[in-house]
Amino acid sequence: MRPEGFVIKSGGNLEKIDPEKIINSLVRSGSTRKQAEKAYDSIKDRIQDGTSTEEIHRMAHDFLDSMEHRLAIRYSLKKAMMDLGPQGFVFEKYIARILSAYGYSTKVGQTISGCCIDHEVDVVAVRDNVVFLCECKYHNHRGTYSDVKTALYVHARFMDIEKAYKNHSGEKNHYQGWLITNTKATGDAIKYASCVKMKILAWQYPEERNLQYYIEHKKLYPVSILPGINKKNRLKLFSSGIITVQDLISLDAEAIMRLLSTDQNMTAKIIDEAALLVNE
Repeated sequence: MRPEGFVIKSGGNLEKIDPEKIINSLVRSGSTRKQAEKAYDSIKDRIQDGTSTEEIHRMAHDFLDSMEHRLAIRYSLKKAMMDLGPQGFVFEKYIARILSAYGYSTKVGQTISGCCIDHEVDVVAVRDNVVFLCECKYHNHRGTYSDVKTALYVHARFMDIEKAYKNHSGEKNHYQGWLITNTKATGDAIKYASCVKMKILAWQYPEERNLQYYIEHKKLYPVSILPGINKKNRLKLFSSGIITVQDLISLDAEAIMRLLSTDQNMTAKIIDEAALLVNE
């Protein structure tokens, strides 16, 4: 028998209903504390034992949408990240785009020789004579975390590459491994990474300057966050190198119409949604 006062998380585990956690998630999406509390008050009577966190998210999203459309779009960021698939190569390009916006020089899909074998590195990012070898772990199912096995794998590859480069005379760069994921990292993965001084960038980790921060601080939202973009058109945009909302809004209306085969009304709607996010 299911205990009372619990909701079902995306991975199927039970979690005690925590109003403050729900409110904080709304605040992180850009709503004020007052708006978040009002949103929770509007849905709390509909949260029953066994309600899924996904359903709670939908109810809060609908209420935010009735208050302010921009907030509802931003609250969809986690789902938008999972809509970058089904494969991980778009996520890799997206991460490279984010890092570039923060002053890193980036290359995607590089093959680098290690001391023992060659390695395909998802993103190589360079800044201030530090070379970050980034492994991008993309998940498109809620409740899927990057675990300690992933952290061990990333660090082992990094050590092999670092050993090869240390053997090169005159090498001035420093190297560091970096695990980047669109979901969360497990406690053991974080503990191991901290021990070996490997960076992790994940959903809600670190506590400050996590993945959400890097996206929202420079408004680098993926085009998959826009309600007017369906799956077919997302794939069209991705294949054309249009990954962020900023990429999309840099195009004129006619270019968007041709690319997506949309009419003027739908194109105008998409442009308006994009402008809500990048011009606020």
